Amino acid sequence: MTQASKAAKSLPDLLASVMATSATPGSAHMLPEDCYTSVDFFAFEQAGVFARSWICVGRAEDIPDTGDYLAASVAGEPILVTRSEQGIHVMSAVCQHRGHVLTSTSGSAQRFRCPAHFWTYDLNGKLLGAPRMGTRPELESLCKSVQLPPIRHEIWHGFIFVNLDAEAAPLAPTLAKLEPFWANYEAADLASVPPVANDKVLPWNWKLHLENFTDAYHPEFVHGGTHDFAPSVHPDGGVAFTDMAETDNAIVRSVPLMKSDGGMNQDGWGETPAFPPIATLAPEQRKRLTFAMIPPSMTLMFSPNAISYQIVRAVSAEGTTTANDRVSGGGWLLPKTTLALADFKQRAARVQQGGGKIWAQDLPINLAMQAGKHSRFASPGRYGPLELTLQQFNAWLLRAYKKAFAMP
Repeated sequence: MTQASKAAKSLPDLLASVMATSATPGSAHMLPEDCYTSVDFFAFEQAGVFARSWICVGRAEDIPDTGDYLAASVAGEPILVTRSEQGIHVMSAVCQHRGHVLTSTSGSAQRFRCPAHFWTYDLNGKLLGAPRMGTRPELESLCKSVQLPPIRHEIWHGFIFVNLDAEAAPLAPTLAKLEPFWANYEAADLASVPPVANDKVLPWNWKLHLENFTDAYHPEFVHGGTHDFAPSVHPDGGVAFTDMAETDNAIVRSVPLMKSDGGMNQDGWGETPAFPPIATLAPEQRKRLTFAMIPPSMTLMFSPNAISYQIVRAVSAEGTTTANDRVSGGGWLLPKTTLALADFKQRAARVQQGGGKIWAQDLPINLAMQAGKHSRFASPGRYGPLELTLQQFNAWLLRAYKKAFAMP
């Protein structure tokens, strides 16, 4: 079914439909299909949701030395995350002369020079020089007054989050429900293996990508052979959901492992993991997986052997990029003792092989789900008992949309 076969709602009509929907888990209906396909609605999301949410752009470990920097884009805004002698700083990447983007690639430098007219800034965004811009006193005055605009950031368990909204509530309190799941992991002296960069655009909406991650209903049917070791349904207890308050910015569920200390291997989730168990974990932590979503840009998975993470970027109404151990490799927090193993590369390759098998099962599902959003016969949908996290995500979205709709 092509997009032309279904008349798309206008943005005012679509917003009116969304605003009339309850934002309470349990009563939240699924979003209209056009929320996954409309270019205008995506623009509304960029301005009203992404520009006002905490967005993960990487880890502090990614820029360990003075001069290291990350280039990122948040809600279409080019930004720089730098490490100066004063610590981590986040600022606009747009030159304050004529608006040229200073750089779109990450790296290491002691200063940033605009390619257009050689205006130069230090690692904290202060203007250092501007050729042909007047006398020395005039230049000194200019340098005192010009600064790359700073952007709010917080570092949470080593992850760098940024927010374009100067009035947004602090991040850490909204993630308090995740703190119990972090217990005992950091005592293992974790280090990051960042996800391999991946610019390939996946042809589906960012919400659909996150829905697939948090859905406890589909593994039994989609992931036969790769996810059986971590079932959502089991006689001794399957998926466990967590409550979600209106101020929460995390959606969390856990599933049991068939035996303690299992993890990812070349076949998916299994009894003989490629990475050894983390010795500092409590017995309960060694027999479960915990899936955590921090919308709109990040997911975490707590397992007995590692913490896995992915950073999700929405690039268009039907385009998403991501990097993780299923798509391109890496995205792990591991004990340094694991990283020091002589055969670590071979172990990592086995994890990526198993992740690739899971991804190969998810790929056609996501493609078909996105295609169905264009159908004139698509129903409003209904949630089942294994889809509480989807209801919670939908409620999070609706609260964000309604807040954005009320913007002046």
